[in-house]
Amino acid sequence: MRSKLSKSIVVGLVLAVFSISAQAQGFWVHGKIVRTLSQADAYGGCMILMDTPIGHACPSNFNYVSLDCEGHYSRAGGDKAYTSALMAYALDKSVSVFIDDAKKLNTYCVAIRLDF
Repeated sequence: MRSKLSKSIVVGLVLAVFSISAQAQGFWVHGKIVRTLSQADAYGGCMILMDTPIGHACPSNFNYVSLDCEGHYSRAGGDKAYTSALMAYALDKSVSVFIDDAKKLNTYCVAIRLDF
């Protein structure tokens, strides 16, 4: 009985550690979009420039983030996120962007979610 309980606790701890590390694959950035960029065959097709420093493992000299409009990391691509970004930019509204710093296009980090 005691051995079974110990095994259950160990298995539970291992699963908890792996699930925590799987969720810690990105971070949120909040701010306004200062500029948008559309370019075929580079940067995932579209990018946004945030007014907030991005940091982490992303290039530190620019606050650009790719939205992956060409669909390198997702089947749907970031076209919908880019449309929302253009609307937020035109209306001068703040956005929240979830960035996966493990995904990069031309050294720039990729946003996998944009809330506006």
